[in-house]
Amino acid sequence: MRLLDQAATDSEVEDGARLRARRRSALVLIAAFWAFAILMLSVRALMIDGLPLSILWPRRLITAGIGALLCLAMAGVLAALRNRSFAERVVWGLAGAFVMALILTSVTMTMNRIIFPLPGLSFSLVESAQWVLVWLGYFLAWTGTHLALTYHWESQDHQRRAAALAELTREAQGTALRYQLNPHFLFNTLNSVASLVDEARNAEAEAMLLNLATFVRSTLANEPSGAIPLRQEIDLQRLYLDIEQARFGDRLTVEIDLPEALAATPVPALILQPLIENAILHGVSRSEDRLTIRIAASARNGRLELIVEDDGAADPAAAHPGGGLGLRNVAARLNAHYGEAGLLDAAARPEGGFRTLLAFPLAAG
Repeated sequence: MRLLDQAATDSEVEDGARLRARRRSALVLIAAFWAFAILMLSVRALMIDGLPLSILWPRRLITAGIGALLCLAMAGVLAALRNRSFAERVVWGLAGAFVMALILTSVTMTMNRIIFPLPGLSFSLVESAQWVLVWLGYFLAWTGTHLALTYHWESQDHQRRAAALAELTREAQGTALRYQLNPHFLFNTLNSVASLVDEARNAEAEAMLLNLATFVRSTLANEPSGAIPLRQEIDLQRLYLDIEQARFGDRLTVEIDLPEALAATPVPALILQPLIENAILHGVSRSEDRLTIRIAASARNGRLELIVEDDGAADPAAAHPGGGLGLRNVAARLNAHYGEAGLLDAAARPEGGFRTLLAFPLAAG
């Protein structure tokens, strides 16, 4: 529960920081827009009207301030409509641009003709209409830019939510697949303990139960859908193989080749478990012959390759990746973790026995 609360708190902090950054961006857009607009209008006034800067700039600053306030108000309206469709917001933006143009034209006309009248200026309906069109062009430009920026942010949020949903789905799938193995493994192990008890091999049965307790405790300490270092995965498989060696004794030999450079590489927890179970099930448990199980890791072309092979009598039915619960489980988990980048190749060896290759992108631990 603490971890969930911490995750929720971190998400709220991140969302708050993102919202503040977007508000700052909207304010910067308004400020930059009106700075540019006033600069262009001032250049026009100097070239056409010939008014001095001492008269021109105070009026332009007042106009810019009122225009910025109108944009802020319109941004608030569009934010209140964020649950509406984008098309509806565009319509509201167009209508708002026209209303803002009317308001700003009325304000500037009142300022220049009544409050701070300029000599030689008189009211003209045609001129007023022209200024409405001028301000309408500016407000449409700002509204279009603001809506485009808002659409971009919403697309980012949508992609972020989709990625989070995909991650939750992947984790849930991985967890379900992990838990699918537990009854299968426990049944096999307890069956082995029962066999030892029936044979009055109590010392071996006790050792197997102790190893089983250690194995279960170690696996429960891991996140079911998470990844663990390859060294830890190999150590878990050693525990399991110790359990089986308590049953089969000298008939079971284990060889492990783990380069130190790959020991910290993260791999899905217990990804090797079904493969080793298959080797025991189709090899030593169905034959009186000796069986050697080999586990090897290597890196090739940016991918980690894990091999589990044995020299027992291969079961032809298990040669297809969909031929058994264990292989289907491993294939599904690889797909859940790595998608199409994960590979499972299982086949009988020409010299006898069975070989399974897992390959997926190599990541640093």
